[in-house]
Amino acid sequence: MKQTAYVLLVDDNEDIRSTIQETLESANYHVTTAINAMRAREAMEHGRFDGVVLDICLPDGSGIDLLKEFRAAAPNMGIVLMTGFSEVETAVEAVRLGADDFLKKPFDLDELLLRLEKVLKKRAESAEHHLLKQKVKAEHSSLSLIGQCPNVCKLREMARLLGDSDSTVLITGESGTGKEVIANLLHQSGSRSSKPFVSINCGAIPEELLESELFGHVKGAFTGAIRARPGRFDVANGGTIFLDEIGDMSAKLQVKLLRVLQERCFEPVGSQQSVHVDVRVIAATHRNLEQEIERGNFRQDLFYRLNVIPLELPSLHERGDDVLLLASHFMALFNEKKGATLTGMDEQVQASFLSYTWPGNVRELQNLIERVATLKRNGEITLVDLPSRMLNEGQRAMQSFRIQIEDHDSLDFKGIVDEFESHLIMLALERFKWNKNQAAKFLSMNRTTLVEKIKKKGLVASVN
Repeated sequence: MKQTAYVLLVDDNEDIRSTIQETLESANYHVTTAINAMRAREAMEHGRFDGVVLDICLPDGSGIDLLKEFRAAAPNMGIVLMTGFSEVETAVEAVRLGADDFLKKPFDLDELLLRLEKVLKKRAESAEHHLLKQKVKAEHSSLSLIGQCPNVCKLREMARLLGDSDSTVLITGESGTGKEVIANLLHQSGSRSSKPFVSINCGAIPEELLESELFGHVKGAFTGAIRARPGRFDVANGGTIFLDEIGDMSAKLQVKLLRVLQERCFEPVGSQQSVHVDVRVIAATHRNLEQEIERGNFRQDLFYRLNVIPLELPSLHERGDDVLLLASHFMALFNEKKGATLTGMDEQVQASFLSYTWPGNVRELQNLIERVATLKRNGEITLVDLPSRMLNEGQRAMQSFRIQIEDHDSLDFKGIVDEFESHLIMLALERFKWNKNQAAKFLSMNRTTLVEKIKKKGLVASVN
């Protein structure tokens, strides 16, 4: 029960209202009272309540009508009805309409506290469960596996074959290659697609919190655990749980996870009661787990439990022309999301995309296109829109040159060409540590010509 819960109490009998208010406030509830339906509606318009204790018979209306209004306005709010003996049948019908519980007058005040606590706890857990599923769905809605390279075609076929399998899958590959996209594709391809797909990054959550995140906890399990909370395995029941960066999990939690994989049950933190779940487990890591086993960082028995079906994702640089397909996909995506009108990439950008190593893989490409859509807004992507790390020396010089001429109303053509030539020569000399033979070859220039230009321009090596 949420000890700071806000409760609306609606009853026209002053003595009953005062007694219940005092009881609730002594249990640390924040109580707002209303003497009739009109005042109750006003309170709902101006406040937010976790629960309502509502008399079914009011002087200016029916508690049933209020129940319908309150349930429509606040689906996650707990509602407890109070009723007289002759109204019990109506109260039972009200439960079918959305009330969580009802009490027949006269009732024991301790019983009211117990019922209200139970209702608020159930509503809070249901709301949290729903929010978590919505968040997971929004954050992890599957992108189709875009690409035509042989490795990607094979992965699509594997996803189709494994969709209805409950076998544990271990996905490996560099960071940013789309491991979660593959996991979601496996989930969406099978019979569990209508059930939750729940993802958790095991490397992003501190060890002392990860156990609770995975398995949940009971009320009072630790400081701050003011109510029970379901874990990700519980939320994923019937569906799929994706354990990203499994290689970062501590030895203590590896033992607990091994038991879950073996028996499909676990105990929430602070509980002795086992919880049984039906989940499909998909794990992923950028680490070499066999090397981690040799170093003593990962359990061998857990590795064999996870590595039933291994899938290895290629880096973006290994996927060839797929980078251009993905870039076009992200342009369409961010054009829609940001109201931009990017029309494509010029030939130099396409060549740069194909030659660049993409250390951040698909995630780096996605971030780049999002940045261009945000800043450029429309037109064709050109070299000037790319970060300097993606350009060779000549392209970086040209990018710098373009920026400089954009800042002038008129140009000294001879002077700017001379400056650009000097810049290119210095880039080549610094790249080859002032080895003039190598610099001349790089610039497709005769060595004697290069030496003459260095002297004429007064170029000297920088002092470190």
